[in-house]
Order: sequence, then C-alpha cells, then structure tokens
Amino acid sequence: MRLKTLLAATVLLAAACAPQKVAEVAAPSSVDRMAKTEVEAIVKEYLLKNPEVLVEAFNELDRRHTADAFTRLTSHDNDPSIGPKNAPITIVEFFDYNCGYCKAANEWVMKEAGEKNGQVRVVFKEYPILRQASDLAAKASLAAERQGKYREMHIALMKSRGLAAMKDGKEDLEAVNAEIERIGKSVGLNIDKLRKDMADPAFEAHIERVHREAAESGVDATPGFYINGQSLQGFDEKRLDAMIDEARKSLKS
Repeated sequence: MRLKTLLAATVLLAAACAPQKVAEVAAPSSVDRMAKTEVEAIVKEYLLKNPEVLVEAFNELDRRHTADAFTRLTSHDNDPSIGPKNAPITIVEFFDYNCGYCKAANEWVMKEAGEKNGQVRVVFKEYPILRQASDLAAKASLAAERQGKYREMHIALMKSRGLAAMKDGKEDLEAVNAEIERIGKSVGLNIDKLRKDMADPAFEAHIERVHREAAESGVDATPGFYINGQSLQGFDEKRLDAMIDEARKSLKS
C-alpha cells in the first residue's frame, strides 16, 4: 500500500502547502477509507521527512511557466523570423536600431540565423525604445517584410549611422526618413509601397504588442535575448555562445 500512500500525498501536495494547521493525527499505513485528516497527516509526515520534494515541485513549476512564456514569445506569425519554425533552437531578440549594443550583436545574430543545418530559428522583436527615429526604422523593417526583404533591410538598418540624425538639438526625422528610403532603395524595395505600408496602423499595434511582451518577460533594455527560454540582457558574445552550446548539448542528451 506504500505506492497508494505516496500517490495520495502527491495529489494533496498543494493542500499541504496551504497555511493551515493539520491536526496531529498519526499517519496510517493504508489509504483505504481514510478520513481527510488522516490523508493530510500522510502528506505532512512525508514532506517533513522529504522537504526536497517541495523544492523539486517549485523548480518544475518555474520551468513550466518559463516554457509557456517562451512559447508565447515565439508563437506570433507576424514576427519576422529566419529559420524553420520547428528548429530545435530558437533565439528571440528584442532590439532597437539605434542601440549601439544591438548593432554590435547583429553580426552574431545573423551568423546564427545563417546556420545551415536547420537547427536554429531567430525571431526578431521590433522594440524601439530609444527615440522616435527607432520607431520609424522598426516600421520600415516590418514594411520590408511585406516585400520579402526583411533580412536585407534589417542588416542595412543595423549598419546605418544616419538613424540618429539631429538638427538644432532635436531628432531630424526628415533626414531619418531620407536615410530609410535610401536604404530601402539599396536593398531593392518599392519605395512608394514602403511609404504606404509604414503608415499602416497594424505596425503600431505590432510594436505595442512587443512592448507588452517585453514588460511581461522582464526585458527593459536592448538587446534582450531568449534562447530556448533562457534569458540574457545585453550583448555578451561568450555567454550567448555558451547558451547555444548548452542548448545543443541538451538536444544530444
């Protein structure tokens, strides 16, 4: 009957964790026709003798919550991505086109996005937080996706230094728009379509949704990375490589 006893303890684990005092009832050796107080006594006795069970349970709960959150981050079809949807390794990046660390990280990101064995998928989260020009650049890259040129536009915008144009101490948005259109032409975009699509309210809603995701995920700076659910804020190439290596090892195991 020991197995039945442990099963009963597992089922009532949540109740045992509640801040309620259980009467001092001796734990019986059988679960047949037991009173509720007797079952609670089994749970109490078991947990007092094996407190590590609670640690394991909470760790598993945290793991499941993390996995669920990561699944939500990667489930939006309108997020630009590179790589197969069923890739065993998924990198999620929150970024801003005016973020110097994002620009520095882009070579690493695109190297992983170009992985040839179908093991890596990169999901791009347009997360403009630094200036209005960043918002324009994000909308331009999303518009480029409609013309099948997201990768090219993304790389070119990351290389650009003209997205931070200033005039009289303020952002020079006219110059920024000119730079965006110059870049668009350089990657083969239809500029009339680019202008029209950038004004689509759907892109504003897209960016607002990414901001909500960032807040829910604890991302408050750029770049922010998630690799198979493990997070890292900032660009640290060695740590990112280590996270990728760990993900690959877990696949083999």
